[in-house]
Amino acid sequence: MVEVQQVSKTFGARSTLVRALNNLSFRIDRGEFVGIMGPSGAGKTTLLNIVSTIDKPSTGRVYLAGEEITHLPESDLTTLRRDQIGFIFQDLNLLSALTIRENIVFPLTLTAVPGQEIQKRLAHFSQQLELGHLLDCYPDELSIGQKQRVSAARALMTKPQILFADEPTGSLDSKSATELLQYLATINLDDETTIMMVTHDAFTASYCNRIIFIKDGAFYSEVVRSGSRQHFFDQIIDMQAAIGGGVRRDRTNRF
Repeated sequence: MVEVQQVSKTFGARSTLVRALNNLSFRIDRGEFVGIMGPSGAGKTTLLNIVSTIDKPSTGRVYLAGEEITHLPESDLTTLRRDQIGFIFQDLNLLSALTIRENIVFPLTLTAVPGQEIQKRLAHFSQQLELGHLLDCYPDELSIGQKQRVSAARALMTKPQILFADEPTGSLDSKSATELLQYLATINLDDETTIMMVTHDAFTASYCNRIIFIKDGAFYSEVVRSGSRQHFFDQIIDMQAAIGGGVRRDRTNRF
């Protein structure tokens, strides 16, 4: 689904040159739920922006669903984002003048998807994300956690081949974060939606199937879930301590 080949990204010039990504390569298979982790400044968000077509690499190639996107014209990238990519970011960008129902279906308003199919998808994702009783509300009437679930439903309405999430639990309390992560895991399993998520939090990452760790813009290591989520969480904590992106801490049982 995603293939990153020797991608580098630099900013600035000469004495102010900053290398955000350094010859980075990896792949994500269809249906995987993959986390991207690393210390602050490791290049996680830069990587997400490049893979999700928001930015372009300085060198290297990126493939989505077998198609190289590195040099596509903006018109083709716009179509790709509309038809194949979903986004969940901390900045929710919900439209305050629209109801939750209208916010969720908004990405399909300029497409050729029939109205009956739109309602079918709305019913499906509203049920999955437990939003059915909130459809006639407005964003200002919802909690942060509920708004984030609306953002997830909106992102999924186009039935994207891949969903990108940038610190989706960063502004949520622990209960809301856990609920959203459970919903994402369900969507990944039931709908086989590929998910690439940037996070700094080990608990959030423990919902993934695999974690790719980067440091100084380069591939550092990866951890693949092979047992319980508690065991996976412990492995992530240990890797964070080794890479310098976290400290070894007590294993309080949050599961």
